[in-house]
Amino acid sequence: MNQAADIIIIGGGAAGCSAAMQLSARGKKVLVLEKSLLGSGSTGRAAGLGAQLRESPDETRLLMQGIEVVKDIERRLGKVIFTRTGSLHVAADPARAAELQSFVRMGREIGFEIDLVDEDFSRRALPCMKTEDLIEYCYCPTDGHFDPAELLSSYIELARAQGATFLTGTPVRKLLIEGGRVRGVSTPGGEHHAPVVINAAGPWSYLLAGLTGTPMATAALGHTYLVTKPLPGIPIGPADAALRDRKNRIYSRPEGGGLLVGTYEEDPVDYDMGALPQDFQMAELNPPRDSLAVATLIDSAARRFPFIDERTPMTVTAGIMTFTPDGHSLCGSVRELEGLYHCTGFNGRGVFQSTSIGILLADLICDEKRGPGIDHLQADRFDDDPGLIRREDIRQRCRERYRGHYSLADDSGEQG
Repeated sequence: MNQAADIIIIGGGAAGCSAAMQLSARGKKVLVLEKSLLGSGSTGRAAGLGAQLRESPDETRLLMQGIEVVKDIERRLGKVIFTRTGSLHVAADPARAAELQSFVRMGREIGFEIDLVDEDFSRRALPCMKTEDLIEYCYCPTDGHFDPAELLSSYIELARAQGATFLTGTPVRKLLIEGGRVRGVSTPGGEHHAPVVINAAGPWSYLLAGLTGTPMATAALGHTYLVTKPLPGIPIGPADAALRDRKNRIYSRPEGGGLLVGTYEEDPVDYDMGALPQDFQMAELNPPRDSLAVATLIDSAARRFPFIDERTPMTVTAGIMTFTPDGHSLCGSVRELEGLYHCTGFNGRGVFQSTSIGILLADLICDEKRGPGIDHLQADRFDDDPGLIRREDIRQRCRERYRGHYSLADDSGEQG
């Protein structure tokens, strides 16, 4: 097989399919290659959180733009993809209270809806939450959550309608390089040629980068969340607010009559993606209920939701996230190889960030335009860091970032 395209995208998750939708809308002939099934990687295990508030005004603006992208898709396809519930951020000590107050000031400065609220409001917004120890709350009314499967299928439907092609069961074995630029890829079924290749392979992205002999500053880290079954006497409604409780390292949102709760634990599982079987499926990750990861998750959840314990009927979902050392994604061209772009490293926010990342890539590739406030996403920003050459050093730095995901903003930068 020798198929020509304008752009090849490696990876059929939310980011890759969003890019396919945006690029095909601009008249590009797009080919998406997915080694397994579309959405079978991190996207298929995502919690679908839709929190726009970030420490950085530029990041918050990007996610605000993403909400508008999804509204447009919903109008075009007649689907419900995003459920608006609002979200609460809570603080139990003065340092965290000051953090929330700073978030409110920043949000107001850029026109983001956010305000400090009181305990009575918070109890009404999320009745199942323990509030006795809390001293400050803020509320973002336009937040909510996505249905990751509906979002992905919508990207694919629109991209296909615009001429994009999707091939599943097609792993990329080699990048075709000639004269310092990419010319396409080689797969078990043959070569596919294009002057632009986008690496959107999620946790596997660093392996593709390695085909060029260049290290990528990402690590594949495990993440786990639980979803309780509907519980008698515990009020959990579909419109209840999402929650960020950074001190207890948890997030939550309503799901199917129960509560979804996840945590960014101190010691995440580190995956060597190259050591996994070629037919590995992320859906096979089923941590036992008596594992340390699940015990840590339940303990963290119980601090804010005391009705949750090891006897609570629940399902547990595990997946693999792609983290970077600074908590920002990699989006853009690489220095060493003309025509190669990275679109990866979303630090647990890939579904939401996909809504705007496709536009950023389309601007870069079609118009050679990098919008304001996105320099911190440049794909080659770690190239000159001597401490990020060895894979073990990269993994350690990314683990530190995961561990500090809900640290005070002044300590660790971008918050999730």
